[in-house]
Parts: sequence; C-alpha cells; structure tokens
Amino acid sequence: MSNSKIIKLKDNNNKYDVSQLSEIDKNNIQYIASHSIENISDNILIFPNSFDEIKDLNEKSTIFNLYDNKIHTNNLMGFISYNNTQIKISSRFALDDNKDYFLHYMLMKVLSLNIINLEHSAYNDDSFDFLIYIFAIFFKSALRQGLFKQYKLIKHNDSNVKGAIDINRYIKNNIPFNGKISYNTREYSYDNNITQLIRHTIEYINTKNRYILNSDNEIKDYTHQIFYSTSSYEKNKRESIINKNLKKLLHPYYYEYEPLRRICIQILRYEKLKYGSNDNTVYGLLFDGAYLFEEYLNTFLSKEKFIHTESRNTKNGNSIKLLNNAWRVYPDFYKLSDGNECNIVLDAKYKRLNKEDNENIDRNDKHQIVSYSFTLNAKKAGFIYPLEENDFKQNTENTYIGNLNNEYNNNINCEIHKFALKIPNQNFNNIKEFAEEMKKIEDELIGYLK
Repeated sequence: MSNSKIIKLKDNNNKYDVSQLSEIDKNNIQYIASHSIENISDNILIFPNSFDEIKDLNEKSTIFNLYDNKIHTNNLMGFISYNNTQIKISSRFALDDNKDYFLHYMLMKVLSLNIINLEHSAYNDDSFDFLIYIFAIFFKSALRQGLFKQYKLIKHNDSNVKGAIDINRYIKNNIPFNGKISYNTREYSYDNNITQLIRHTIEYINTKNRYILNSDNEIKDYTHQIFYSTSSYEKNKRESIINKNLKKLLHPYYYEYEPLRRICIQILRYEKLKYGSNDNTVYGLLFDGAYLFEEYLNTFLSKEKFIHTESRNTKNGNSIKLLNNAWRVYPDFYKLSDGNECNIVLDAKYKRLNKEDNENIDRNDKHQIVSYSFTLNAKKAGFIYPLEENDFKQNTENTYIGNLNNEYNNNINCEIHKFALKIPNQNFNNIKEFAEEMKKIEDELIGYLK
C-alpha cells in the first residue's frame, strides 16, 4: 500500500484550490462534496454522536462543498479518507497541521480527559490521538451501562446433560462409551465478539500510546473488567474478530455500545486507512466545532454562575415562555442577578466575527440576539466567539455594537457587544504551555464580562 498525499484544510475556509491536484484526488473530493452525511456515514464518526446536539448540521448536510475548483469548509474538523485520498481538516487556529492545540484543548476540557502530559503517537499527525480520545469517552459511556453480554454456543462433553445432544461429537469423542455425553447449550457470556473487539482495541492502543488509557481511573477499572472477561483472547485473531463485528448493534439496551463498536473498528483498521484503501468507502472522524466551542465555554462560564441552557435537550431552559406557552427561548448562556434579573445573555458563535463592519454578522444571528435580549429584558447581550491573537482587541470601543432601543420602545436599553476569546498563536513547545496560556485568557475574559 502506497502512502498518498494528505490534503490539508482548515475549518471555515474557502481558499483551497483543487485545480493542481491529480484527477483521482479531484474526483474523490467531488464524490465526498456531492453526498450528504447520511449517504456516506456508515464508516464516519461524528462527535457529538447525535445530530440532536448539533446546531448547524444535520444528516442532509455535506462535510464540505466544492465550488469553482475551491473547497469550502464549515465547522467540521477531523480527517476523511476515500479511495487513497486523505483529507485532514484542522482548526483555523492551528499554527501547523501537527500542532492543533486549540482543538486538542477543547476536547480535553469537554471530554474531561487528562492529556496535558500526552506524548503524541508514533504517527506524523494527530489523527490517531483523536481516535483514542473518542474511544476513551465512548468506552466509559458503554461500560457504564454494564459489561456487554451475549448468547454464546457452549460445547460440553460430560455426564451432566442439560442441552441439545450433539450426535456427531458424541460418536467422535465417546465411542466406545466412556460415561460422557456431548451436548450444546446457549448461555449468556461476557467473553463474546464485542468484548473481544474492545480487548483487541485496547491492546492495539497500548502498542502506540499507553498514556491516555492509564491516566483515568475509571478507564483503568473498565479495562480490568474487559481483560478479566476475555480469557479466550488471542492476538492473531484480530482480523477475524473485526469481521465478526461489522454488523450494526441494534439492541436498544446496549445503545452506547454501537458508537464504541464503530470506533474500535476505525482504530484497528487505522493502518489500512492511513495508507489508503480502494474499497469505495468513505472513512473518517469529524468534530463539530460549534458544539465543541459552546461546551468548552461552559467548562469555565458555569463556574461564574452562567446558566447553559442546552436547548437541544431542553435542560435548564429559561423560565420565560412565549406565545401562550407554545414555546420557550434557549439562549446559549445567561446570568441572573440576585434579584433574578438578567444581567447578561451570550450567544456562542464558532464563526469569524472580527471584522469591524458589524453588517457582516449573519441576519439570523442578529435576530436571535435581539430576541433573547427583549425576551429576557437583559442589561447586556452579545456574541462570544474565538479570535486569532493577531486580530485581538478587547476593549469597550472595539466590542460595542450598539444599544437595543428604538422609537417604539425606549424602555429596553440593552448594550449589544462582540466578546472575543483570544486564541494564542505563539509557537508553544507542547500542549501544557498552551493550556497554561488559555487559563490566563479565560480569566481575562471572565474579568471583562464582569
């Protein structure tokens, strides 16, 4: 298998010209761009795992678009491969393709993973590390449901008959008669195809990067359960185990095991995918930047008593109801005063909002923040978004958009702002240095919001 060129993109960008690529790569890119996610999703994992949690994407969306020989990316980051064409989409804040610290940092915070001391895997890019992160979170979610058990055919040969007699085995093993009967039973077993697949995945990960699975006590505990339950494990049966797990898990009780099954197969086939595969299947792992950014903001805004409404699953919804209680409003974040008045409401946007001309703000976003401000009678409101350090200016003059009042209603006088989260673009030696700098920046933003 030959190592093909990796096409390197960044999110929210439309500058990559495909005209200089080979016809094979161009055709493969056109194939991906012309199909919706639902049509090519069998071997693609998207985090979060449910479209109910994603604002701007659905099953009908595409991974990226292709217009006038240029690739137009959106909020999705990660990697995709199709017929020997590999595509990597980094965050737009990455200094280079192998130091996408902001994406690593958001994942670390949102998934509650300790990757500060992480040494990257032996590969030249961090795609494999991302697979490990997602394996860790799916692994914990699945094992919290309980260890997977499955009916298994057990072959017996003793005098305690309690199943269907196997005549052929009886003749082969027990003639002349020796007091034993050959018979078969179907019994629940924890040593099955799924737990074997998980065992093979853990063993494989440990040959590449042992740190991440040993940095979390919950993962270590579940790993011991898997090892204890898979006594029939044999290293040379990996391909056989993969083939036995290609069918989707449909049992509703083990809902969390389906994404784990898929990520296990992705990891065990990573070598094949990395160096190219001609099986007309799109493979990949993608992260929704808008979801990650909002959930990341919540990791430190919640400590300052900001309420995260999580509108997609209706948790913590604001108590104000509209249209005779027909619906409720769900701003991303809001904060109340001691008297339960709304001090500030924030709308998280993983978008480019750094231009001084505020007319570039999307019309729907404008309507949304105005609606939230009126509904909550907020004193201040604004968009909170990530911004490259080189473009960063955070003061009243640069963030202020205007006051929300008009000739029809002067009782509302809410200030509207654009609040930027500065993303450093220094050449850090490791993610630990980046994380230390981000903590300072988060504190600065909290201070400014206050």
